[in-house]
Amino acid sequence: MVADEELGGDSVKVLPARLGDMIVTEVSAAPVRPNPHGVESKTIYDCEQGQIVHLTIRPGQGLKKHITPVDVAFYVVEGECEVEIGEEKERVGPDTLVESPAGIPHTLRNPGASQLRVLVMKLPRPVEKSVLL
Repeated sequence: MVADEELGGDSVKVLPARLGDMIVTEVSAAPVRPNPHGVESKTIYDCEQGQIVHLTIRPGQGLKKHITPVDVAFYVVEGECEVEIGEEKERVGPDTLVESPAGIPHTLRNPGASQLRVLVMKLPRPVEKSVLL
């Protein structure tokens, strides 16, 4: 498997439960992966076609600005999120999807008073590392 160290998604399989063809993964049981951002990062889906990482970001905490070699979508599960992509900045809440094209600098930050939980979807799974700025 290919490493994706930028969000701690170094392709470690999360011991999901296989029920016939169905695979069930509990986020709470997934291992926390170290990453340069210092946020809680758990890879919950990882295959050649894509990767999904669950992030928990504490108030005031955020990701370092970086460039990803593939398209990325951020889905806010819980909390408030300040998203910066290129020169654009938006504050979004739960049940919001934000798309970031490959090769554009981007970052996320938690401006709120409670935890922020975000699903980061990289499509396809990157074969090159992201670049921290």
